[in-house]
This record gives sequence, structure tokens and C-alpha cells, in this order.
Amino acid sequence: MKQTLTYLCGLAAALLLVACHDDNAPATEEGTAKATFRIYTRANVSPGTDQQAALYVAERRQEDEQDELYCSARHDVGNGSYLLENLGGQWYKLAFVCVPNSVTLPDIPADHAFNNLLLDYTPVLKKQNQQEDADLAIYRHIIDRWLRPGEQLTEDVTLSRITGQLILDMGILKDQFPTQVTKIEIALTDVPSQVYLRNNANGEIIYPTDNGTGTYTYTYEQIQWDSNDHFRACLNLLPHTLKEAKVTVTLVDGTDKGITFSLVSGKHDGTEKADIVVFANTRTTVYFRGMEADEFEVRYAGFDGSGIGVADDEWNGWS
Repeated sequence: MKQTLTYLCGLAAALLLVACHDDNAPATEEGTAKATFRIYTRANVSPGTDQQAALYVAERRQEDEQDELYCSARHDVGNGSYLLENLGGQWYKLAFVCVPNSVTLPDIPADHAFNNLLLDYTPVLKKQNQQEDADLAIYRHIIDRWLRPGEQLTEDVTLSRITGQLILDMGILKDQFPTQVTKIEIALTDVPSQVYLRNNANGEIIYPTDNGTGTYTYTYEQIQWDSNDHFRACLNLLPHTLKEAKVTVTLVDGTDKGITFSLVSGKHDGTEKADIVVFANTRTTVYFRGMEADEFEVRYAGFDGSGIGVADDEWNGWS
């Protein structure tokens, strides 16, 4: 009698553990499902020839912890449309990403851990001042869907930029400086260079806690001194607050000494300063107001169709 009671108690405990785990892992329905996605990087535009796009499929298995996701497949979707077939009827996390060709899309790791997938933006950060006309943004869109057996989901997916742009506008150089400018350098520190593919419930951008930043210097020597156009440098960056950023302007004055300005909103000497921030899907334009004006002016604006309620090249704030 004692042996039978012990067995029944053990069986009840095992059933209780299984029931609790099933609450955290959606069960798979019998049969297969399909899903067709039309993919755009912004309104009515498919990924271009200088970009590559992929879809990562993740699921929560019964043996995984609640926050863990099993990445079961990666699909290249460069033509802008993709059909998923032979999927089990269950819940999926679908991560769409589009990157420049210079950025390597991550392979599925040996442990299939979706949460560990990283995008390395270093190739763009190193050479972007040589690729001014290319679309160097990272686009992403992550959705959760329950696919039903025997049914086909059809959905348009528009990816949004998780990178932003920092634009330095030095104005008409011959009006800003007393002698000819031969070189302009932009030095940035603590620049995020890696970002997780995943997001969280609020769609936030998540960085690794170590080895995820770098220092970059962008040099411009093809200076058109007699031009009446503004000198503008455009840098694509992951969102962050600029730290100890500097602009150095080299003049022909007999010494070729450079004049260095701290890249902060407000006075060049750092007084009355405000941080300059690069936001996702936003252009941060910094205007140099001259050596005598002694300040930078900052405006924030959206891209075309960026979804933040600001038309292209219109600014929504001052700092």
C-alpha cells in the first residue's frame, strides 16, 4: 500500500510539472501552414541591389526556458517577397532584417539561440565616408504570429530604420573661415558597432554589454574651397548620445594647424552645452554657426515615410 501511494504521488507531481511547462510553450497543432510576406524597407520600396534581406524564424519549444527562443531557420528574401511553407501550426516570432551588402547577416548559431543573434555594423562605420550615395541603414521588423494548419497568412511587412543619420553642415567654408580649408576630420568615440537582432516588448534597440563600441575618425580632403555650396558630411550610426565628439578643421595659414571644436549643441568651449543624440529613423543635423558665433545648432528631422510624423527634411525641434 505504501509503494502504491508513493507511485501515485510521483505521477501526480510529474503531471503537474508538465502542465506548468505547457503554459509557457504553445502547443503545436497537427498539419502544416503557409505564410507569404511582401517586404519593403520603406513605403512601396523593396530591398535594393546594394542591400540584402533575411527572415529569421524562431519558436518557443517546450524544453526551453520562458525567455528563450529557438531559431529554426533563416531565409534570404532579397527579391522582396517570400513564401514560407511546411510550417507546423503554432506560435512563431518572425524577424525581418535588411542590411547593406557590406554587413554580414548572422548565421544560425550551433545552439540555435535566437536571442544571441548579433548584427555587426563595423564594416559600414569604417568606410562609410567613401560610400556617401549608398543606403547604409539597417532596417528591421519583428512580429509574433500564430500560424494555423491548412491556412495561409498573407501580409505586407514594412521594415523601419533602427539606425539614424548624423549630418554635419559646416556651411559655405569660404564664408566661415579666414583662410582656405584643406581638411575636415570628424572624430567619434564610444560609437555602438554591434546590435542584437532581437528587441523587447517595447521594440527597443538592444546592445551587447561588452565589446560593442568603437572609435572612428572620418577624414574629408576633397574640399572645394571656391564652392558656394554648404559642406555636408553624412554619417549613418546606431542610436546613441555623442561622447567627446570633435571636429577638426585644417587651414592653410603657414602652419597647417587644425582648429578643433567639441561637437556639442551650444558653445564650442563646452559651456551652455547640450548633448547631441542620434535617434533611430531620424536625421540629426548639426549646423556650424561660425567661429565668431561660437556654437553649433542642432535640428532633428524624419526621413520620408519614417512614421514619426515629420516629412523629409522638415525639423521638429531645436536644441
